[in-house]
Amino acid sequence: MTLILAHKHKNLQRLIIVTFSAIGLASCGNRPSELASDPQPGNNKPSALVADPQPRNSGRTFADWCRQKASLSPEAKHTVELLLKEAGTTECDAANQRLSSLTILLLDDNQISDIKPLESLTNLPWLSLKFNQISDIKPLQSLTKLTNLNLSDNKISDIKPLASLTNLKQLYLDNNPLSDIKPLESLTNLTELLLKQNLLSDIKPLESLTNLSLLHLSNNQISDIKPLESLTNLTWILIDNNQISDIKPLKSLTNLIYLNLGDNQINNIKPLESLTNLTGIDLDNNQISDIKPLESLTNLTSLGLSDNQISGIKPLKSLTNLTWLDLENNQISGIKPLESLTKLTSLGLSGNPIAPKTCPLKPESICNWKPLN
Repeated sequence: MTLILAHKHKNLQRLIIVTFSAIGLASCGNRPSELASDPQPGNNKPSALVADPQPRNSGRTFADWCRQKASLSPEAKHTVELLLKEAGTTECDAANQRLSSLTILLLDDNQISDIKPLESLTNLPWLSLKFNQISDIKPLQSLTKLTNLNLSDNKISDIKPLASLTNLKQLYLDNNPLSDIKPLESLTNLTELLLKQNLLSDIKPLESLTNLSLLHLSNNQISDIKPLESLTNLTWILIDNNQISDIKPLKSLTNLIYLNLGDNQINNIKPLESLTNLTGIDLDNNQISDIKPLESLTNLTSLGLSDNQISGIKPLKSLTNLTWLDLENNQISGIKPLESLTKLTSLGLSGNPIAPKTCPLKPESICNWKPLN
């Protein structure tokens, strides 16, 4: 399906349309669709992390959990009751039969903390548990048929149990207290990986995930992105709000169509000049003064350059496909080179020493002299 992302960054709203599918950048309420691409074969390298290649559960069926409900902890009992509701019956054997044939299980935002009753659902390919209170994910290690797993917005710090889930194609772990992602090394079939808003500084374990097409690493503590240079199938990468200054490893990622590097410490963007398939880039809030490397990126439709140290904008005149351009809060005094950008619908110019304030485009309302909302 088509996913529309309304991307608001540094007072500039950009509408970016991209086609993917999966269980959820935005919501898992939709059935298998929201973010996925056709998977490419993984290389299935063995990993020392997978100590038990055939993880075993406790041997209990869901019917067992159901019959023992009265003696369970309140947290486990709550999970059993949610599963009974999903099955549409309170009869334990009937519920067991229905749950064992499920292809999608969505348990988002249900105050779940104990997921042990899920360990018997070994045929399940799609599982979403986002917006819960889960810290222990060991019960998931037996769910080896999972291809799509959403664990975003929980309290997970140890992801070792995921190392056995080598069939995963989409994995979402946004907003957890994760610092160690070494267990992900074995998940070479992944095409989409979301790790936004964690505590990551070392991303070396990602270098083996060469089938990735989408990677989200925003809001972490990353400075070294060298491990990304091997991920040449990437089409989308978001690594804004980190501590990145050297972007040379990105020059090999020539399949990229969207790149977010906002809120970093970048001053040299020459490595970007080879990324000619890009249609959208965010470079807001960096230390950029020379934008000549951008002149070859003629497929760009969206470009964010606000809050930098830019004075000369001649290289932008070749970017005639631009529809969104944010140049707010720079050192720009003349904007005549922009007159060739006839497809622009919004141009952010506030916070620059431009005089006179004459828009080189028609209609003149395209030029925004006040901060964009």
